[in-house]
Amino acid sequence: MQTKQYLGYLGLSPFLLTFAYEAFSVELFNTSAVQLFIFYSAIILSFIAGTLWRKHNDKRSIQLQLCSNAFSLLAFLTLLLPHYIALVALAKFYLLILLCEYHFDHVEPEQQDYLQMRLYLTALVVLMHIIAFIVWCT
Repeated sequence: MQTKQYLGYLGLSPFLLTFAYEAFSVELFNTSAVQLFIFYSAIILSFIAGTLWRKHNDKRSIQLQLCSNAFSLLAFLTLLLPHYIALVALAKFYLLILLCEYHFDHVEPEQQDYLQMRLYLTALVVLMHIIAFIVWCT
């Protein structure tokens, strides 16, 4: 497994830790586990959006730059929403950014392993958002 794959899967641990340490989140961080989950999710969505950024001025790069900025702003805006809306919105944004990556990078053979990993990670993250919604919002 390559370093980026290790780091990608390791990035799931804070999501999981919010479930495991829910009872201690207020004591340790002075905020609820659901809020920590949403904060981390917004940060990771912004990070993924940053990977879309291209430094060229061709049409494809400009479209990716616009997508990158839009997803970063959407991630920030979710921090202002009620928890139940933020969890649903973030899950949808993860799916949309994956579709964006597939749309722009699917033809490049060197991107296939990365896109496969992103598909798995996105599926796991969306599943965790669904679980978070069930646990904390119903």
